[in-house]
Amino acid sequence: MMIRLAIFVALSSTLSALEWRAADGTRREFEFDGKVWRTSGFIDAAGQALPVASDEFHLRTMDDREWTVDDFRSVGEPEKTAAGLVLRYVWPEGMALSENAPSKVTVTFESGSYLRKWIELEFPKAATIDRLEVERFTASGTGTRGGRGEPVFLGDHWFFGLEYPAGHTRYGDGNTPKPDSHRYELVGNYSFVDLEGRDQEAKPRPGLIRLFHFPGFAKKDGERWVIRSKSAVVGVAKAGESMEQGFARYLESVAKPERSFTHYNNWFDASGKSLKGDNFIDIHRQFRAALKDYDIKIDAMVPDNGWQNNASVWEPAAGHFPKGFDDLKALSDSLRKEGTSLGLWLALDGTTTNIGWGESEGYQKAKANKYFGQFFPHYSLSADGYREQLEKQLRKLAGEAGVTYFKHDFNHLSDAGEGCNHPATDRHGHEANVDAMISLLAATREANPAVYQNLTNWVWFSPWWLMHGDALWMLAGDDGFNGNWPELSTRAMATTDRDAYVWRMWGDAADRPLVPVSRLMTHGIIRNPRGQMEGPEDTLRDWADHVMMYYGRGIQMKEWYLTPSAMSAEQWKSLATIHRWSERNFKALANNVWIGGRPDEGHVYGYAGWDGERGVLVARNPGPSPQVLRVPFDSAAGFAGEVGKDYLGRVVYPYHATWQAKFTAGRAMEIEIPGYETLAFEFKPGTPAAKRAEMPVVAVSVKADGPVAAAKVEQLPDFAGRGELLVIGYPELPEVRIDGGIATPLRTSKAALNHYAGYARAGMPSDRVRPWQMASFDLKSKAGKAVAVEMRAGEAGTRAEAWLLAETKATDEGFNSRDLPWAVSANARRQTTCLIAERELRAAPVSRRALTDSELRGIRKAWLTVEHFGINAGYGAKTLFLNGAKLAELPTGPDEWQTARIEVPASLIAKLKPENTVELRCDSAEDKFKFRGLELRVELSDGGQVRSGAQDSPQTSSKDWAHFEGESFLSEKVSKPVMLRFRGD
Repeated sequence: MMIRLAIFVALSSTLSALEWRAADGTRREFEFDGKVWRTSGFIDAAGQALPVASDEFHLRTMDDREWTVDDFRSVGEPEKTAAGLVLRYVWPEGMALSENAPSKVTVTFESGSYLRKWIELEFPKAATIDRLEVERFTASGTGTRGGRGEPVFLGDHWFFGLEYPAGHTRYGDGNTPKPDSHRYELVGNYSFVDLEGRDQEAKPRPGLIRLFHFPGFAKKDGERWVIRSKSAVVGVAKAGESMEQGFARYLESVAKPERSFTHYNNWFDASGKSLKGDNFIDIHRQFRAALKDYDIKIDAMVPDNGWQNNASVWEPAAGHFPKGFDDLKALSDSLRKEGTSLGLWLALDGTTTNIGWGESEGYQKAKANKYFGQFFPHYSLSADGYREQLEKQLRKLAGEAGVTYFKHDFNHLSDAGEGCNHPATDRHGHEANVDAMISLLAATREANPAVYQNLTNWVWFSPWWLMHGDALWMLAGDDGFNGNWPELSTRAMATTDRDAYVWRMWGDAADRPLVPVSRLMTHGIIRNPRGQMEGPEDTLRDWADHVMMYYGRGIQMKEWYLTPSAMSAEQWKSLATIHRWSERNFKALANNVWIGGRPDEGHVYGYAGWDGERGVLVARNPGPSPQVLRVPFDSAAGFAGEVGKDYLGRVVYPYHATWQAKFTAGRAMEIEIPGYETLAFEFKPGTPAAKRAEMPVVAVSVKADGPVAAAKVEQLPDFAGRGELLVIGYPELPEVRIDGGIATPLRTSKAALNHYAGYARAGMPSDRVRPWQMASFDLKSKAGKAVAVEMRAGEAGTRAEAWLLAETKATDEGFNSRDLPWAVSANARRQTTCLIAERELRAAPVSRRALTDSELRGIRKAWLTVEHFGINAGYGAKTLFLNGAKLAELPTGPDEWQTARIEVPASLIAKLKPENTVELRCDSAEDKFKFRGLELRVELSDGGQVRSGAQDSPQTSSKDWAHFEGESFLSEKVSKPVMLRFRGD
C-alpha cells in the first residue's frame, strides 16, 4: 500500500513503501528491498507514472572504485524534518571501510514547489571523490538534451537536472550526449573543460539517466569530513505545454527575476573615459536632458575596463580617483543624487590586472587548460587569499559604495593547479572555481540585493546561471558587421552580424539553449563621433531599423554605448520611443523565441513572444526579394492560449496600421515581408476590419543580349519615400544606365565574406555565400514616368540582378502613439520588385587605344576609377587633381581596398588630352593610406568607350606603415603624378 508520509507521525519498521510529494502534486515513490530504500518511480499530479530502477547515487574515486546504494545499508526510519524527507545509509557493519568511501550517506528530499534531492557524504578522515552522481536510474522513454548545465528531457513530459551550471547530465545509454556536442556549444568563444573521459559510464545500459558533478576533496566540518552534492530537481510539463514551456515555468521559480535595466557604458565613448571631477555626471546630465520628454531613466552609468588600479584587488585607480575609494564612493553618491547609479566592469578572476603583482602578494595564478592557456593569465578563484580579499572588496563596492551593476568579464573558470583546494585536474578545478564564483556573486547580492549582475566572457548557456546572474553574453563579436549578404547599410550589416550569431545558437528549436534570448547581452547600441558600426551614407531609417532589431530580441539589459553629443534629435526620438514600447511589452518580449532562417544567407527571420493573449513579433528581411515568414502560433513560439481563436495584428513600426489578414491560434501565421524591410507587430484577440492596401503594379519588360540586360518599367509609381534602383553584381557591379545615361550611385557597398571575430569564428562561416557588390540609384526624379534600365558587363564578365525599391503613399491609422515606436516611415509602404533577375553578363572589353582629335572633341562622358585603402575620417581631405584642376575628394574607407568611380565634369572633359596627369593632394600628413588602379574611361559621340592606360604601381602616403605598398608619395601631402595616356595596348 502507498503511504503519504506527510500525514504520518511515525513509520512502522515493517514499512516497505512510501512517497514524497511536491507542492505541485508531483510525487516520488520509494521501496524498501530489505536492505536499502531506493526510488521506484515518479507520478505527476494527474497520476501519470514513470517507473524507474534506481541506484539512488553513484560514487567514483580517482582510482576507479565505484559504489552505489547497493554497497550501503539503510539505517533508522525514513525521517520527516524541516528540510524534508531524510533517508540515511551506512557502510555495512563488519566490512572494512574502503579507502575514500564514505562511512555515512544522507539523502534529503525537499518538500518545496518541485521534487529536489541532496546527498551528503560523511568520511572519517580526509577523502577525495572524483565523480558524484546525485541521480542514477533507468527509465523507459526517449531522452533529449543533456550535457553541461543542461537538464535531461524524458519523452514530452519529464525533466531531470542538477541545479548547477557546471553539473552534467546523460541519458540513453548513460553516455549521451558527448561533451560539448550541442549545436550551440560549437560556436563562439564557448567555455571548455577537459573531462578526460571521466564523465563516461563504463557499463552503459539502455535507458540510463545520470546527473553528476565532480566535487573533489571532502571539506572539514567540525570533527567530520563531508561532501555535499548539488541539488537535483524533477519536474513535468503540464498538459498543453511543450517541454521548453514546462522547464521555463520551473526556471522562472528559481532564476533571478526578469528585470529591465538600462545603462550607459563608456567603452566606445572617448568623452566618457575620464572619471575625474564632474565629467561622468555631466554625461548623465546630457542623457537626462535628451530624454526629459520620454520618461526614461538611466539605471546606471558604467565605466568599463580601466577604472581600476591593476596592482591591487580592484581598488580604484589614482588617475581617476586621487583619494581612492572615497572618490569612487563620492562619484556613486553624486550619481545617485542625479537619479542614476554607478556600475563597474570587474573581471572576478583578475583578468587584465597585474597577475605578477598578485603572485608577489601570495595570490595563486591559475594553471589554465590548453584552450584557456592561449588567452589571459588569471587568478585561481578557488585558492585561498585572492578570493577572500575579492569578496571583501565586492561587499565594499556593492554595499558601502552602492554599486548597482557589475559586468563580470573573462570568466575562465579554468585551473588545474596544485594547492587550490581541489584535485589538480581541469574538471575539479573548473567546478571549484564555479563554486567560488557563485559564492562571490551571492556575497555581492547580500551586500546589495538590488545589484544587476552581467556574466560575460566564457560563460556557457546553462539556464542555471540565471540563479546567480541576470544576463549572459552571447559569446560573439562586440561590434562586428556581417558582409555575407548584399546590404547597402553598415547598420544593417551590424544587425545581421548579431542576429547571425543568435541564429547559430538559437535557430534550431530542437537543440537551442534554454536560456531565453531576452537574457542575453548582445553588446548594445553604439553611436559615437567616429561613426563606429555605421557608414557615412547610413540613414535615419537605417539607425531606427538597427535599434528596433536590438529591442526586438527582447533584451532585458539595455546597453547604450552612446556619446550623447553624437545623437541627433531624430535618433533620440527613434531610440526613446522604441525603448518605451519595449517596456510596455516587457513580458511578451522576455518570452521571445527565434523564428525563421539564417540572416547572413538572406533568409527572413524574427523574434516572437507571448504574454497571455498579447503577442509581439519583430521581423526582418535582409534580402531584396519579398519573403514569407512562417510564425508558429502554438507552444513552439511560447503561445499557451485557446486554439482556434482569431487574432488581429497591427504594425507598430515603421508605420502604424492594422494588418489586413486575420490569424487563428493553432495555425502558423504567414506574413510577407518586403525586401530590406523591418516590421514590428503587436497581436491581440480580434478580427481586423482593414482591407488589404493595394500596392502599385509595376509592369516590367526585360531584354537580355550577351553583355547587356535591359528592363523597361512602363510607369514608376509616385514615391512617398525611397524610390531607388538596387543593383547587385556577383562579383562585380555592371555598368548601369538609366534612360541611356550612365548612372551615378547614391550608395555602394561590397562583400566582406565570413567576417567574424577570430575568437568567435568557430561554427560560423557559411559556404553558401559569394563575393558581391551593390549599388543604389535614385529614381525619384522619374516618379510617374516610364524608365529604361540597362546593365552592361565591363572588362570582365559578371552576374547581376536589378530591383526596384519603392516606398509609396498609404494611410496610417490613428493609434495612440504614446507608447508606440515613432512611425519613422509614416504614411508610406515599401515594396520591392524584380526588374532583371540574376543573369550572366558576358565580358565586353573596352579597348585601350589612341584618340583622334575629333574623338577628343566629341567625348560625351568621362570618368576616373581608383582603388583606395585606409582613408580615415577626421584627417583632412584627400583630393584628386586632373591636369592640375580639382576633380573630387576620395571617400573614407576601412583598411581594405575599395573602388571609387568619379565622374569628370564637362569643364574638365574639354581639357582632356592624349596624355593626362592625375595627382592626389592631402590636407594633413597624419593619416596613412594608399591608392592604386587609376584609369580614365571616356564615352565617344557614337556611344563607344575607350580607356586609358592604368597606374603602374600603388602609392602609399607614408613608408612607415604596416600596409606600405609600391611607391611612397613625392612629399608628405602630395603624391607622385600619375600619367594616364590614351594609346594602343
